Amino acid sequence: MSHRYVCSQCGKPISPAQNRCPHCGAEIDWQKAVGRIVHLDYQPAAQRRRTRRRAMLLGLLVVLGIIAALVWGWNLEWTQRRWASWLGPAAYEDYQRGVTSLKRGDAAQAGWQFGQMLRDRGLIAPTPTPIAPGFGRIHRLTLQALTLTPVSTTPAPATPAPSPTATPAIIPSPTPASTPSPDVQATVTALIEEAESLADQAPCAAEERMAQALDLADTPDIEARRQELEARCQGGFAVSPLPAPATSQVILYTTYDVATGDYAIHAWTLGSRLPEPPFIERALQPAWGQAGAVAYRRDDADAPGVYVRQPDGEMRRVTKGGDDSRPRWSPDGRQLLFASAQRSPDQTPRLYLVDVATRWVEELGSGQNGDWSRDGRIVFHGCDPGGENCGLWLLDAVTLQRTQLTDHPSDNFPAWSPDGRFVAFMSSGRSESWDVFILNVETGFIIPTATHPAEDGLPAWSPDGRTVAMLSNREGDWAIYAWHLDDLTTERLLPVAAALPNWQQAGFDWSVSGR
Repeated sequence: MSHRYVCSQCGKPISPAQNRCPHCGAEIDWQKAVGRIVHLDYQPAAQRRRTRRRAMLLGLLVVLGIIAALVWGWNLEWTQRRWASWLGPAAYEDYQRGVTSLKRGDAAQAGWQFGQMLRDRGLIAPTPTPIAPGFGRIHRLTLQALTLTPVSTTPAPATPAPSPTATPAIIPSPTPASTPSPDVQATVTALIEEAESLADQAPCAAEERMAQALDLADTPDIEARRQELEARCQGGFAVSPLPAPATSQVILYTTYDVATGDYAIHAWTLGSRLPEPPFIERALQPAWGQAGAVAYRRDDADAPGVYVRQPDGEMRRVTKGGDDSRPRWSPDGRQLLFASAQRSPDQTPRLYLVDVATRWVEELGSGQNGDWSRDGRIVFHGCDPGGENCGLWLLDAVTLQRTQLTDHPSDNFPAWSPDGRFVAFMSSGRSESWDVFILNVETGFIIPTATHPAEDGLPAWSPDGRTVAMLSNREGDWAIYAWHLDDLTTERLLPVAAALPNWQQAGFDWSVSGR
């Protein structure tokens, strides 16, 4: 058997032809040296563990490299073109929606959309699969209903206007020819109940649920109700009415301490006395959310990013980007829209979505300073893919389709009105200084506010949509002013700071207290 000899003094390997150890110089005692014969293939336990760890690490790196190469190759434009041409337009659109749902963590929705892709391609039977109530698709369908997009492409039949009285829940009656099984009947009943619960706020989503019930139980009463909901969906009755103006309204605004160089967010209730202690320390760009939650930005070196302050006072960090800025809530309160330039390879501003619960970030494309309307549309400052035709753009949060609203490069920091009809924004190229303007999204008509030689900007709407607030230094210091649309008058609401080195990054928001 292969073996080697070791020195009796230092324990290092020696040759049988040597009389002295070449390492320590000691005379070799061959009796002791022969007695310390060891195998050449022997390895200590620690060395064996290191070898196994190195092999496992090398294998992991190889697997990760293969995955990275596959992902890189799949994202190539040539690969996607070939994939799109093979699938076809309808199947490829379902594939893209499935990938988007998978990135957001909605595995159920992604699975349904991938299945729809296979059905569109003809790889599986085109039988629609019923979806359990509230299982995956409710989030996208509600957003689709809010964007006033009809689910059905067939023209709505001429039916009389729905009765103002509440329509009772429909329970399909089994026909003598075919009696549905108890499981199918339970599914149909659940779909109808969910459709009735969505009928007032989201008739498009309710029509989708009723259509699923109709696929399982084709009865005249379900079809009549589905046609009624379809007519309401196509008629535009999808946006919920605005809440009545509340007596307690709160403005969150950003201040700046010249001595320390720190920003802070303060809360001021309309009609209360000033000043008030800071609401959130070392923070800026606040945004009201549901039930009193507040999203904001921290740009300090310790822990920058986007944060959420819960109603109970708990602070939670949702992103870690150094320049993640201007967070805005989605209509359902589950996601935040923000902008960042450091996240992109070319360091250009891009829009991102982050899921507040999972902190999963998804890119929406180039743009910055976006705002999310109650009906699911995003308005932002951006340019076309070639970097030209800059101005305000509109983004559909479901299809990611972009539409240009204005063509002036300085139009920036847009804010939706509560009813989704107008967008207030600031611009420096439409007057002699920064001023606030109001855009009618339907007609494209632009209305100037009370223009002033001083700097006016960062518009925010009152909860009732009758007032546009703005940050201005028209009296020397920085303060928030209100421009009332009823009588076209300007009112100074509250002072903000004597100096704001970067006033366009300050930000404020106006909301009903504890909404």
